[in-house]
Amino acid sequence: MSSESETEKNEQLNPTQDPDMDGGYGWIIVFSAFLLTFSTWGLNSAYAVYFAYYLNSDHFAGATVLDYAAVGGISVGVGMMFAPLVNYLQGLIGTRQIMLLGNCFQFAAAILASFSVNIWQLYLTQGLLQSIGLALISLPAMTLVSQWFVKRRVLANSLSVTGSGVGGVVFNLGLQRIIEVKNVNWALRAQGIISAVLVLVAILLVKTRTEHHKVEFTLYDVEVLSCTAFWLFILYLVTCMLGYVIVLYSLADFTTSLGYSSYQGSIVAAMVQVGFCVGRPLAGFLADYVGPYTVTTVAYYFAAIFSLAMWVPTKNYATAIALALLEGIFLGTVFPTCASMIARMVGMAKLNVTFCMSWIAFGLAGLFSQLIGSALTSGTGSSQYKDTAIFAGVCFFACATTALLLRGYIISRDHILTQNFNPDLHMIQVRVPPLDVFKNCLTWPKMRA
Repeated sequence: MSSESETEKNEQLNPTQDPDMDGGYGWIIVFSAFLLTFSTWGLNSAYAVYFAYYLNSDHFAGATVLDYAAVGGISVGVGMMFAPLVNYLQGLIGTRQIMLLGNCFQFAAAILASFSVNIWQLYLTQGLLQSIGLALISLPAMTLVSQWFVKRRVLANSLSVTGSGVGGVVFNLGLQRIIEVKNVNWALRAQGIISAVLVLVAILLVKTRTEHHKVEFTLYDVEVLSCTAFWLFILYLVTCMLGYVIVLYSLADFTTSLGYSSYQGSIVAAMVQVGFCVGRPLAGFLADYVGPYTVTTVAYYFAAIFSLAMWVPTKNYATAIALALLEGIFLGTVFPTCASMIARMVGMAKLNVTFCMSWIAFGLAGLFSQLIGSALTSGTGSSQYKDTAIFAGVCFFACATTALLLRGYIISRDHILTQNFNPDLHMIQVRVPPLDVFKNCLTWPKMRA
């Protein structure tokens, strides 16, 4: 049984001609991407600590739960909605330059937020400015590693995005400690300085291979928009993100609602990040053998089970820690597998443009997910997050089912391409019969899917 698709085989280079492919400087790129995700997604996940602090203090007079939930949603979603523009600017001014611009936005967001005295100022700083900085840094970073790897592409991606898990642990625990010793303003300033230095180091290490892969830096691609798989992938991202942000930002406050301290809430939030550190490399390792769609499907069915069967009845601290760890292992799978799923779907040349077009939906879901999660909370004590947990579980179930359909699509398309080889036919131009998609959802393919 072949472990790679024909598309992947065609991408491989002779190691004597390119010693950096699948190794060499490619591992430096993995390290730089690790630092970038550490300082963006890892940092952003620490909003769980701020969210719990804001809810349990009177830091901004007159602000409501939905205000703080909206700030968290904006910090994740708004910048991602402009992903195609980020992709275009990356091609126009360069990868390093756009990341440097993002670093300036992210640093300004934290420093200005530390001086905010009204809730509208927090919307603009910790919300909007942070979101723009996150997008300008993380979107180019998330497609970097795929340019340097073929055989171990998903594993390399998973190691790089593990930075968000490690960063989440460091920032959640570290910032909570600074809030206790000093105050929330100094926590924001420390966040800004640490992230700015680390991103700058990563930028200095970054190199790209966009010319080799003929990467397209356009605002949109009509061929991709006409591909059925692309819209299935959009549904997968939306349902995934709706559940992902709710779990990421809600577990700290959920823990305090059980009667525990803010510090214990930050420990639970950090355990999600520990789960990321375990689950993402494992997902990458397995995906290189059985395929990213297969691993993603299984992971999100497990995430759905734990949300519905474990979060709903949780009433003590030990169970909350176990829940956070288990959810973290599975729900972070989207990041190590996303770029590989897209490359498998549309090819390397259209990876960036497809990635950024799909990230509009990712951003929209992120913008509203925490608002939905907070609106679903009701009552007091251990039962107030019951509806939120059920909603997250249903989202993960829909996400996994969509990934399963995409798996059937990829297997069916590969079979058609193998049986009817045409060098002039691009993979996204293949029309796959819907019945074949359903028939092949659970088929074990000759080529990984």
